[in-house]
Amino acid sequence: MFSLFFSIAVSLITIHTGIDLPLIKTLQSYSYVTAANNPDNPVVASPVHFFEFQRILMTIYIIVSSVLLIRFAINIYKIIKLINTSPKETDSKFSIVLIDKKSLPYSFFRYIFVYRKDYEEGKIENEILIHEQTHCAEYHSVDIILTEFIKIFLWFNPMVWLFYKAIRLNHEYLADKKVLSNCRLIEYQDTLLNLVFRNNSTYLASNFNYSLTKKRLIMMTKNNSSMKSMVRKVAIVPFVLILVVSLTFSQENLSKENLKNFGKEWWYPIIEKHKIETQAFNNFENVFEMGSSNSIKNRIVTLTDALFIVGRQNDRYLILKSPLAYHDLNKNTISADEGVIETYRYDSEDTSPITKYYFKKFELHKDPRTKIFKVTVAQAIKKEWLSVPTR
Repeated sequence: MFSLFFSIAVSLITIHTGIDLPLIKTLQSYSYVTAANNPDNPVVASPVHFFEFQRILMTIYIIVSSVLLIRFAINIYKIIKLINTSPKETDSKFSIVLIDKKSLPYSFFRYIFVYRKDYEEGKIENEILIHEQTHCAEYHSVDIILTEFIKIFLWFNPMVWLFYKAIRLNHEYLADKKVLSNCRLIEYQDTLLNLVFRNNSTYLASNFNYSLTKKRLIMMTKNNSSMKSMVRKVAIVPFVLILVVSLTFSQENLSKENLKNFGKEWWYPIIEKHKIETQAFNNFENVFEMGSSNSIKNRIVTLTDALFIVGRQNDRYLILKSPLAYHDLNKNTISADEGVIETYRYDSEDTSPITKYYFKKFELHKDPRTKIFKVTVAQAIKKEWLSVPTR
């Protein structure tokens, strides 16, 4: 379970090495954004297919996840219904639920479900009850519920299904180990073989019919050396460290190589000067826009944690920052609520702004006659118009 959650969590962690890899695909996917800045160029239509395909994938993802979620909810409902409607025998730790449907014994949290007729006639072996009690005592149902939720949202990842299979098989190993501490190996293996052809339709529960394979039978006779097991675990540590370090340096080198491709862009010296870590960005002739996320819908680009660099013909440039900003490609305007505008000099290495304006609303728009971008700042400490030539 730790391996499963660690593999998910580690993918969400970003290790900064000084330079981040810019998302080159945004320049390709949003190539028509740059074209929209030039009224003489028609908008390139082909990239729209990328977003249509993305919507199809998202629709498929939602449908499959919904089906798995409904399936999960139905099975939970069936188990709860059995608990509420069936007679039970309860001791201090576990409850035995007597069901009328012929089935192998299985467990869910502290409930053990057994076929009522077999239980009343004493046909259920004590080893089986110990096995299911072990599942209950070690809260194996918690593992199953958590992995089921992960499968619902990450069903497209084959490793999740392999993890799920390995976790459930490991549950059986642990329960088998507990049983073997109280009974003879041959007797227990005979009991398992007598049950191998029975079925159980409750997929969320722990039961004998899960993965009764040659591996499980071999595991019962295997003599595991604790020292040997520890050596194996320790030996993997340097391998993981070498892998992480090598991938980190490879990523850093790749980032530097890709940044060199933009070394002649007008915004590149500004990025270097302010040590800005590039993310998903769009490049205009005199407007550079970037965000932690960069998406488009109905020809409106949405940027989260937005940053705009606005170049000018004189010796100054602007940096605009806002938690959320929008670029309307039809109207050729950029707008945002709340943020800050800072003015800097091109010829100065000083990263302290000349002026700084906190605003509740701003709009950057292009005059169709003069081809000049202007920034309108409203509800700010100071208010002014700033002419920003595009050429």
